[in-house]
Amino acid sequence: MNKKCPICDGRLIDEKISKTFKRYGKEFTYHNIKAEVCQSCGDKFLDGPTITNIEREIREKVFEKAA
Repeated sequence: MNKKCPICDGRLIDEKISKTFKRYGKEFTYHNIKAEVCQSCGDKFLDGPTITNIEREIREKVFEKAA
């Protein structure tokens, strides 16, 4: 089954990407993140559990240092 991009209707393929998240005034870069990447427009999509895990890790890193 071919997945379609919700932005341009292009074809999505699974790839590993690097992404930097800006949170709490800091930057956190993650590598080898599983994402769906549009072959037409280049937009990248992460699934919900991946985003939730990354957000949790960032919060732990920020607030662990503050304690």
